[in-house]
Amino acid sequence: MRGIVRLIIAGVAGGMVLSASASAQEIMIWHDKGEDGLRMIEQMSELYKKEHPNVTIKSLSMPTDQWFSRTIAALNTNTAPDIIFNDNPRIVQIQQTTRKLSDLKPALDQLSADDRKAISPADVAASTYQDRVLQIPFQRTMTGLGVRKSWLAKVGEPYPQTWDDVLRVAKKFQENDPDGNGRKDTFGIAMQAGDPASMINGGINLLVYGNSLPHPFVNDKGDVIIDQPEVAKATIEYLKLFTDYKLVSPETVNHTFTDMYQLIEGGRVGMFRVGNWNVGKWDKSPPAGDYIVGGYPTIGAGSGPGAMVVGSVRGMAVPENAKNKEAAKEFVKFIVSKGAQQISLNNMGGSVRGDLDTSSLTPGLKPFVESSKLQMDDFAAAKFPWYLKLQEAYYKHLINAVNNPPADWNAWIKTTADALRKEQENLQKKG
Repeated sequence: MRGIVRLIIAGVAGGMVLSASASAQEIMIWHDKGEDGLRMIEQMSELYKKEHPNVTIKSLSMPTDQWFSRTIAALNTNTAPDIIFNDNPRIVQIQQTTRKLSDLKPALDQLSADDRKAISPADVAASTYQDRVLQIPFQRTMTGLGVRKSWLAKVGEPYPQTWDDVLRVAKKFQENDPDGNGRKDTFGIAMQAGDPASMINGGINLLVYGNSLPHPFVNDKGDVIIDQPEVAKATIEYLKLFTDYKLVSPETVNHTFTDMYQLIEGGRVGMFRVGNWNVGKWDKSPPAGDYIVGGYPTIGAGSGPGAMVVGSVRGMAVPENAKNKEAAKEFVKFIVSKGAQQISLNNMGGSVRGDLDTSSLTPGLKPFVESSKLQMDDFAAAKFPWYLKLQEAYYKHLINAVNNPPADWNAWIKTTADALRKEQENLQKKG
C-alpha cells in the first residue's frame, strides 16, 4: 500500500514538473543593435521575470543586412522569432515585403494610462503602416550638431548657433590647425553622400528638420516641395558644403554612415552629427567629452539654435506566425513601463517617457533628454509606395550637382523639382 502511495505521489510530482516545464516560455528577439541591445534586453528580461517567472527573454544581434534577409526568410517559412526589434522604417520594409506582422493596436490600447500617455501621436504615426500598428514604440533616435570643444577653444569661437556661425567656424577648423599636428589635414564638417539614404536622410533632411520645417522632400499629400523657399535654401546650403564652400572631405561623395564615423572618431573633423545612440561610446572613449551637442543651426532669418531631429522611432513587432505570439505581445507592452524605459535609456540612450531618472546620464546624453525643441521625421517612405524610387531619382540629381555645380542654384532646384514631379507621375502610373 505504501508503495502505491509513493508511486501516486511520484506521479503527481512528475506531472507538476511536466506542467511547469510546459508553461515555461522562451521569447526570442532578433535585432541589429549590438552589445548595447543585447545588454538592454538581458536586463529587461531580469525585470520582466519578477512578474512573469516562467518567461525568459533572449535576443540575437546581427548586422543590419543579415537581419533583413534572415527576418524576411524566417517570416516566409514560418520559422520567425517571437519579436523583431528595429527602427520604424526597417519594420515597415519588413511588412511591405512579407505582410506577416501582427497589428498591435489592441496591445497599444491595453497599455495603462500612465504608459500610454508616454507615446505621442507622432510615435504612433511612425509605427503605423496601412492602418496597422506594426510595433510598440519605445525609443526615439535623436540627432543634433556636435562640435569639438577643444577645437572651439583653439580657434577662439563659441558653439555655433546659426548657419553663418557654422560656416565661419568650419573655415577656421580647416585653416588654423585645430588639432595641433602642424598639417592642414582637418575638415570643418562631416557629411556623407555615398547613397540616397546617406545624402538625403543623413544630410539634407537634418538641416531642413533642424530648422523646424515639417517636410524636406514631399509633403503629406505627396507633392514634391524642394522648391519651396525655406526647403530650397537648406538644400542648396547643404550642396554648397561640397562645392562653393568646400568644407567637407573630397571623399564624402563616396562616404556612407560607416565612413563618416571613421572620419569623426579618427579626430579629423570639427562638426558632425551626434545621435543619442553615439554618446554611450563617445563619453567613455578618449578624449571623452570633447564635444558639445546642440540643435541644428538655423538658416536665414533664424537666430538659433534650431531643433534636434527625431530621425526614427524604434519599436518591437510581433510576427503573425511567431511561436509564442501571445506571450510576445505581453512583453512588447512591458517595454513602455517605467522600469523597462529606464533600462532602455541607460543602455541605449533612447526612451519615450519623460519621467525617468536622468541624474547619472553623461554630459553627451543630457542635451537630448533636456532638449525643448524637437522636429520629427515625416516618415514619407512609410506613406507612399513610390517614395524610395523617387528618392533614388532625386539622389542622381543631387550627386550630379555636386560633381557639376550649376551656375544658378535657384534655377537648378526649380528644374530638378519639375523633373521629379514628372518622375513621380510616371511612378504612380506604374503603381
